[in-house]
Amino acid sequence: MTDKSILSCAIVALLAALVGSATVAGVIQKQRNDLNLVVKMEGVEGMPPHVAVVTAALGTFRGLAVDILWARADHLQMEGEFYEAQTLAQWITTLQPRFPKVWWFQSWNMAWNITAATQVPAERWGWVSRGIDLLRSRGIPLNPQAANLYFDLSWIFQNKIGRVGDKEHWYYKARLAGDMQEVLGELVGGRTTQQAIERFLRISDAPATFEELEAKKPEIRQAIDFLASYGAGPDEATLRMLGRVMMRLASLDAKVMGDLPLPRGTNTELVRAMQKDREMATLILEDLVPHLQRRVLQDHYHMDPARMLAAMERYGPLDWRHPDAHGIYWSEEGVAVSRKLSRKEDVNELMLVRGRLLMLLSLMRSGKVEYDPVTSRVDLLPDPRFARKFEEAIEEAFALILSEEGVAAGEFGDAEESDLFATYEKFLNLATMLAYLYGDEAEAERYFVLLKDFMERQGYGDLPAFTGTLENFVAMRFAGMVEVNLGDLRQLLDAMIRRALLEGLAKGDMKTFNRFLKLARSVYDKRYGAADRGQAFVLEEARLPAFPKLLENSFENVMKQAGLPILTRARVWSWAPDTLRRATYKALAETLNAEATAAGLDPLKAFPAPEDSKDSVPSKSAGVEGFEANADEPR
Repeated sequence: MTDKSILSCAIVALLAALVGSATVAGVIQKQRNDLNLVVKMEGVEGMPPHVAVVTAALGTFRGLAVDILWARADHLQMEGEFYEAQTLAQWITTLQPRFPKVWWFQSWNMAWNITAATQVPAERWGWVSRGIDLLRSRGIPLNPQAANLYFDLSWIFQNKIGRVGDKEHWYYKARLAGDMQEVLGELVGGRTTQQAIERFLRISDAPATFEELEAKKPEIRQAIDFLASYGAGPDEATLRMLGRVMMRLASLDAKVMGDLPLPRGTNTELVRAMQKDREMATLILEDLVPHLQRRVLQDHYHMDPARMLAAMERYGPLDWRHPDAHGIYWSEEGVAVSRKLSRKEDVNELMLVRGRLLMLLSLMRSGKVEYDPVTSRVDLLPDPRFARKFEEAIEEAFALILSEEGVAAGEFGDAEESDLFATYEKFLNLATMLAYLYGDEAEAERYFVLLKDFMERQGYGDLPAFTGTLENFVAMRFAGMVEVNLGDLRQLLDAMIRRALLEGLAKGDMKTFNRFLKLARSVYDKRYGAADRGQAFVLEEARLPAFPKLLENSFENVMKQAGLPILTRARVWSWAPDTLRRATYKALAETLNAEATAAGLDPLKAFPAPEDSKDSVPSKSAGVEGFEANADEPR
């Protein structure tokens, strides 16, 4: 070939390569966008000069800088230098924000390691909430296809806040409850599932923008002008301020303590003006507030109200003041993402699915949230309504595992049904207990039959707990229900009585009080005590007195417990049966009066003497009926 021919062929080949590369480049760019691999240069403000220089100079070689920084951060983490490791991790996210592992590293470091380095509850909560916000506001939005980040966020809510491993877990629960109630109000408390869903519908269906709100409700402009005249605007600050005022006005503890000023930071002039102008107040609270609530959920918490509503419709009366409600939401988001991934071996879907089931199980134990902002008192009580929803959820999980796609378990391959058997067994045990304790014996019997059948198939059907009656099973399993380590009979009975007092009398719930008390007496009589209800009996090996005396002793211990808020004890006292108050007043009067006075309460109002307090102690042969309370109002 001549030189001219060779040159012509080379030119043609070059043009073909250029055309081909241009075509392929478009496909590659689309794949990079789809996989969220496109990284924008971030600002370098606040970085040390050497890091800023590396960022600007290395360009596409920033990965080398990330490797060096990551190795250093990992070393510092192992050495316990958490703060410096945190700083390096922040630089890494700036250099390479599409690196999901570093977001996990940062959030874990904040929520667990740095938190443990301080003993101040508010500071500990600050780091936990920063870890949450880091994933929720930055990590997940920058890496929306990183399913494991959703699990990491869900785990913080479930494990760090929802469980009891951290000594300040009650403080975290109270802070989360207060934060969410400021925004959403009390949506679930005392309401049916449908009523709670209907109340949340007002938020999810609210106009997404102010322009939509104004088009739907033109007079809303008057509300904006009204707020502006008192120095307020249609924003999160105003929403939270109004939320705090409504929380204070509804506080039970505030009523016990007497008249209290409105919360610090209240726009008192605005509140008074709204109290005078009921029409304007209705316009603000019924139309503007739901719009603001929706905006705050989207902009501050990065949660979709429509998907929150879907979670409530699917799983039951989720209370967004409860950590497990948030855990379930983010777990749902993670599962939805993971089902669309082409490389499922990189994601442990089983952890997401099982974590969601465990959170539903936790909601059965503690799904009812009671929170009082005045004293930051938070209590989590069982909610059997989640039982049926758990059944539906685990059946869906089994179906998902058996489907053609299956459920990925990361490096362990595909999940199997047996991977959820332990969770299912826990559920059947708990569902049987809750149904029985809350008075639905037919449902309890149904769950007990399912449990016996399941244990039979697992080869454990001959164990004593599953061969007897439902009542025998409840008596044997109650120690697990009260979630304390019971070493002997006396502790078991005391735990039951304490539940009757703190979950019954402290809440003004006589049915719960009588139910737990009857169960405690049943355990005493049927398993350890007298054959006849009226017969006095002392268990020789434990040297236990008669049941009424046990009740008095446990009551006195609770009422003298210094760690129990004086207001809680006042509520217990106000609802306690007269026979029990008369039997213990002499032993308690001096202590309770002194502590009430020290707390700034009127002893005569907080702990009034029972009528005819000189009466003798009730007969030792008296059954539990002698201590049951039927009154509708506290004393």
